[in-house]
Amino acid sequence: MVPLASGVLALFAVAALNLVAGYVTEGRSRRAVIGLFGQYVAPQLVERMAHDPDNYPLESQNKELTILFADIRGFTRMAESMDPQQLRDYLNRFLTAMTEVIHDYNGTVDKYIGDAVMAFWGAPVDDPRHADHAVAAAIAMQREVERLNREFEALGWPPLAVGIGINTGVVRVGDMGSRLRRAYTVIGDAVNLAARLEGLSKKYELPIVIGEATRRSVQGIALQFVARSEVHGRSEPVGVWQPVPVDPDAYAPPASADEGPSVARSPFAGPAVARREPIA
Repeated sequence: MVPLASGVLALFAVAALNLVAGYVTEGRSRRAVIGLFGQYVAPQLVERMAHDPDNYPLESQNKELTILFADIRGFTRMAESMDPQQLRDYLNRFLTAMTEVIHDYNGTVDKYIGDAVMAFWGAPVDDPRHADHAVAAAIAMQREVERLNREFEALGWPPLAVGIGINTGVVRVGDMGSRLRRAYTVIGDAVNLAARLEGLSKKYELPIVIGEATRRSVQGIALQFVARSEVHGRSEPVGVWQPVPVDPDAYAPPASADEGPSVARSPFAGPAVARREPIA
């Protein structure tokens, strides 16, 4: 009887150790997810990810995403005329407002680059409508710029003008960097083109400029052809598009990453794609 009892106790001990080990491992995974992604995505998405951390690997992978760059126009000139404290408050309000909109539309904030914001859709949480959500977020960001300008006018601050570029493509996304500092980020040609498209928003004096690949991926927002434009570093001109404004009402963020734009409340018609003659 004694050997049998000892064996049973040993089995219970092993089972208990396995349970404890599993709990510790799961807790470590949850903490890793919260610690890393809490810097980049909306709190509700972090909570969702923390419940199933194994489905959100930190290792980098190739994935189709939609990337957005938003940049303040004339910021250098503005900085010359503002007190450093005012400038800090000005920039903080802008970055906070843009980040909140990106999170509302299930986007991931990659980084702040001075007065610019880089974000992407489709990772770490899968989003089959990432192109629609990115374009919808850009529209909402420009609406938020209008709201900020009313605040800035009351404070006697310079008006805010923002250019946004959006592109879709396969990139490398994941936890990358050096041994000393790492970040959850994206790299690839599609990222570079998104930045170039943001630059074209100045050339064409448009608030939002969209690349050809995003145009092909968008399902619920009508887009308007602008031009085929030369882009630095590319041998062939690229197609440039913009959203078609048809309704002044802002459109509601999706309830989940799986939902597309709410066409009933969308300020842009869809899903048809409109064309017009290129801008000279």
